[in-house]
Amino acid sequence: MEEGILSYFWMAFGFGGLSLLTPCVFPLIPITISFFLKQEESESNLGPWTKGFLYAFGIIFSFSILGLLFSFLFGAGSIGKLAANPYLNIGLGFLFVFFAFNLWGLYEIQLPTSWVNSISSSGSGKAPGVFGILIMAFTFTLTTFTCTMPFLGTVLVSAAKGEWFYPFIGMLGYSMAFALPFLFLSVFPGLLAGLPRSGNWMLSIKIVLGFLELIASLKFFSNADLVWNTGILSRNTFIFLTSASLFGLSLYLFGLYEFKHEIVKDKKLHPFRVLSGVLVLFFCLHVYNGSGGKSLGELDAFLPPESESPDNSKSETPKEEIQLQWLDNLEDGKKIAGDTNKLLFIDFTGYSCVNCRWMEKNIFELNEVKSLLSRFVLVRLYTDGDGEEYDRNMDYQEKKFETIALPYYAILSIDENVLATFMGMSRDKNEFIEFLRKGLP
Repeated sequence: MEEGILSYFWMAFGFGGLSLLTPCVFPLIPITISFFLKQEESESNLGPWTKGFLYAFGIIFSFSILGLLFSFLFGAGSIGKLAANPYLNIGLGFLFVFFAFNLWGLYEIQLPTSWVNSISSSGSGKAPGVFGILIMAFTFTLTTFTCTMPFLGTVLVSAAKGEWFYPFIGMLGYSMAFALPFLFLSVFPGLLAGLPRSGNWMLSIKIVLGFLELIASLKFFSNADLVWNTGILSRNTFIFLTSASLFGLSLYLFGLYEFKHEIVKDKKLHPFRVLSGVLVLFFCLHVYNGSGGKSLGELDAFLPPESESPDNSKSETPKEEIQLQWLDNLEDGKKIAGDTNKLLFIDFTGYSCVNCRWMEKNIFELNEVKSLLSRFVLVRLYTDGDGEEYDRNMDYQEKKFETIALPYYAILSIDENVLATFMGMSRDKNEFIEFLRKGLP
């Protein structure tokens, strides 16, 4: 029994490590660093390692305890729906904008005087820092939740059915691996702040991170826009705003302007800063080149899908290129499959699912994959929206496949017998092609 538990723990730990390689983790790196840089300016007397372990504990607790509790009380997909909630995403988007302006020195975040006096009289400066770090850890969990679904999707279904022990062990192992790198990232700013003469270049780092937080906020606004299907933040608009932010950052790194709170005694720029400016400018041009429907590779995972972008609908494509037609209703798909004697291919996806976007742009667009997909009746079912349709899609996935993982792909016969399934994101195109061929007669 003990050997089985340890094996399951280490398997979950391994899945957590693999999840760190997924696209939606990368934006959390500058956000974590910038948050703890601001923590160094707070009244808190917590040390860097204490803050780091507290942050890691918050991540582990959010995944292991709150994740299971939410699933048991509100259903397996409750956290996924919360992560895709448009109001929450708009709130997080404005929060990131707020932090960006704060990093630029436009204003300072201060507790009310009565709170400060109360904390001082109690002899502790730790309370506000602890609360802020735990809130940030919970925000981290919500932001990265779609990355974790290939493993946790099945675990949460078990928890929703009342099974606790193994789901808890799985969530614990997974979240520990997921939190480990961010423990060191959260400690890093505190160690930097302790270096001699760190003041001036630390200000520059904060300003750079402010630009990155501003860009990261676009993803949250985009999530809300996709759920509401307004088309306001289209792919091209997203690219333009990102490019404009990167261009502004490059001008700052080249020393063409400065912020009011900076004390610039020497106008001579460090070679590393100039090189950074050149790299950011090249990256800006690369991102802008993606307007008009051109592929941006890894970056496409963070952009709105072209099907949701009205201004991209008329982009030119070669006539010989295969155009895939997707249905959004399972019953319609089953009817067409019966009429045409084709198999069903179901794509369970989500509006806030970064890994889903990556698969759509980097695997589904390959000619060999398109050729195979064209032999199926294609159905794309969103499960993280708000409404009966999305609840019905999630219930179908949970009951039929006993998972709520995203992305999740299934090949079904006309009478809905499962022929093959594929869970999660894969960078190996041959693995996905083999899955498609397995389902074909």
